[in-house]
Amino acid sequence: MPELPEVETIRRQLEKEAVGRRIKGVDVRFSGRLNVKPAVLAKALVSSRIIAARRRAKLLFVDFSSGWTLVLHLKMTGRLLLVPAKTRPGKHDHLVFHLNGGRDLFFEDVRKFGYQKLIRTEEVEEAIVVAGDYGPEPLEPGFTLARFTGCLRKFGRKKIKPSLLDQTCLAGIGNIYADESLWRARIRPERRVATLGPAELKALYAGVRDSLKISIRNRGTSADDYLDLYGKKGTNEAALKAYGREGLKCRRCGGLIAKVRLAGRGTHYCPRCQK
Repeated sequence: MPELPEVETIRRQLEKEAVGRRIKGVDVRFSGRLNVKPAVLAKALVSSRIIAARRRAKLLFVDFSSGWTLVLHLKMTGRLLLVPAKTRPGKHDHLVFHLNGGRDLFFEDVRKFGYQKLIRTEEVEEAIVVAGDYGPEPLEPGFTLARFTGCLRKFGRKKIKPSLLDQTCLAGIGNIYADESLWRARIRPERRVATLGPAELKALYAGVRDSLKISIRNRGTSADDYLDLYGKKGTNEAALKAYGREGLKCRRCGGLIAKVRLAGRGTHYCPRCQK
């Protein structure tokens, strides 16, 4: 599933390529994950302009001059793709937005887990962010070590890996960057939160932020289905230290990366140097 760096990459590309463009038309080819009828979506968006592209956690918010916001969650296989106008949609392209300037936006999703919600812009914060109980953004200035530590401590005896995945604690972290953050902090994913000392929590705080920043610079990780707005793979897979490297040598100590199931998730770590 695309996580914070992947969605942030798409957001930045949308800001560059789509903000300011007018919606000439909307084709709804599959409406099973859309919260309004196709005619309502078209009426709300056609002739309006895209005025902002925002991100919260793993969600993408596209604001329109008509006062509406389209909330997109890519889930497992969703993609938002910018293509030349008159490109023929494929069978997995659910929404097509025709933009002025000779471009179209496709929302593609093979497994149909991703969703789209049309919401009045002034209602988005309450309807999505508050209702979803999303925690702080790990890369925002207000996300301090004290805030991070205070949030994690509430999990007590819970294991650290699933605690990092809890979106009420810090938003946007998923399986990839939980594994990467724990590797950087030299912490085993099954450690109980209560056993982590101040130095370890400080190292984990840095590990979270560093792994996310590096991936954003690399346009995200295309370990599975993720592609950016231009249909290109991110380059962060080559920079991964733990995730997806089962049986390979640890880049730090030379031990072999192991993979276990933890809280229903495939989890990668180095048994030698993660304590």
